[in-house]
Amino acid sequence: MKYFLSIGSNIEATKNIDFAIYELELILSNIEISSYYKNRAVGFEGDDFINLVIAGDSSLGFEELNINLKKIEDSSGRNRSAPKFSARTLDIDIVLQIDEDEIIFESDEISKYDFVSKPLKELL
Repeated sequence: MKYFLSIGSNIEATKNIDFAIYELELILSNIEISSYYKNRAVGFEGDDFINLVIAGDSSLGFEELNINLKKIEDSSGRNRSAPKFSARTLDIDIVLQIDEDEIIFESDEISKYDFVSKPLKELL
């Protein structure tokens, strides 16, 4: 199964993204990393975000991978009680899941946000 993950941070962004990449290398193989993009915060006033997309293979199912992603976010100090649109140490979302060239899951974030679609296009 190939997964494409959108990653964003606007709190100690470089440190937290480096941490995410390190952790993802432990659960994904054949990793590809897009360019980093600096983007304004969406839905609130705040520091700019750094966004990118990572692609990689995994034998984990969608839910199992998602649980692992939430653990990585929590390990970075993510505040889950913060409002939906607020500063983030780390946000990792599955945006595309492909199995043998068949799309299994495609997030609506791809069409909604340039900070997802632009780095994703680099890896497709």
